[in-house]
Amino acid sequence: MNDGLEISLAALRANADALRALVAPTHAAFVVKGNAYGHGAPEVARAIESHARYLCVYTIDEALALRAAGIVAPLLILGPVPAASLRAALEHDCELPLWDERGYLHDLAAAARACGKTARVHVKINTGLNRFGIAAEECDALLDAVESVRNVEIVGVFSHLAAAEEIDSPYTQYQLARFTLARERVRARFPAAQQHIAASAAAMLWPQSRLDIARFGIALYGLWPSEQTQAAMRDSGLSLRPALSYRSQLVVTREIEAGEAIGYGCTFHAPRAMRIGVLPLGYADGIPRLLSNGGSFLVDGARCAILGRIAMNTTVLDLTHASAAGVGAAVTLIGCDGNEEISADDWARWAQTISYEIVTRLPSSLPRTFTEL
Repeated sequence: MNDGLEISLAALRANADALRALVAPTHAAFVVKGNAYGHGAPEVARAIESHARYLCVYTIDEALALRAAGIVAPLLILGPVPAASLRAALEHDCELPLWDERGYLHDLAAAARACGKTARVHVKINTGLNRFGIAAEECDALLDAVESVRNVEIVGVFSHLAAAEEIDSPYTQYQLARFTLARERVRARFPAAQQHIAASAAAMLWPQSRLDIARFGIALYGLWPSEQTQAAMRDSGLSLRPALSYRSQLVVTREIEAGEAIGYGCTFHAPRAMRIGVLPLGYADGIPRLLSNGGSFLVDGARCAILGRIAMNTTVLDLTHASAAGVGAAVTLIGCDGNEEISADDWARWAQTISYEIVTRLPSSLPRTFTEL
């Protein structure tokens, strides 16, 4: 067994099918930014591109990497694209966000003319997340500007919700109302513009937000946007399967006496004679240091607590419940072994964060094996 991640392509496709069915006849777009949330962007994109109205990325570099890997599905870049990269984006048939009717629009039009393309853009509306986008009241000025230049076509209008994981969310209602104002202005002049605001949680909890396209990120990978979302969908029939497992093996086992310390800072002292095992992975390998003295992994199917501080390259486990485990014993950091499971949500709870961060921060240097299981 080698250290690393195992990604189930079958799980990804099953999740994609389930999510498409949930929102039909709305189209499904799938978000593969952040190295496909740590799962491996080219392979994930290849597995589900036939299911997607769009594959969504954040940067031009992510888009170009997918094209270089042979991905032909429509690509929508969600983040800002530097002026110097606009021509490359257009030459590789990427659709772009637009929220600036001044210099950026003219740079985009010039790049489109230079390569003989029409830039296909999605107008980004700021409905209250207050990062990117224009206010609904600014739509007309932007639309006027687009109509005054050549080689730019509005094909979409979109926004993003701040609190869609909440079932009772006045702020989501406020944002949806703001978006309705903007999209109606866009559609009055560009009737074919596709409308999209829902990501995973909104597509599940706020059906009125699905519109023409729903953008699925975290749910594609078999993870729920929040505990509240999962609870609310319990009776919906929607089943998601985590696509990622993380496995390794013990490289050392040893006996220690009562009172002996483990790890940097001596934060753990053995309360009794103990048998411990050393895992050759640490925070350099994506294990949050906050799991120190709090998390647990599975050794030969038994839950074994993390002892002491997680180091850059090592983690120490209590083998009390895996007394037969020796060097080479299987360790499951994320995934199932027998009747036990450690999930990305477990890591997130121990590390006081969210599963999005856990999987996305798994280093690209970790080996990834892609299976059909």
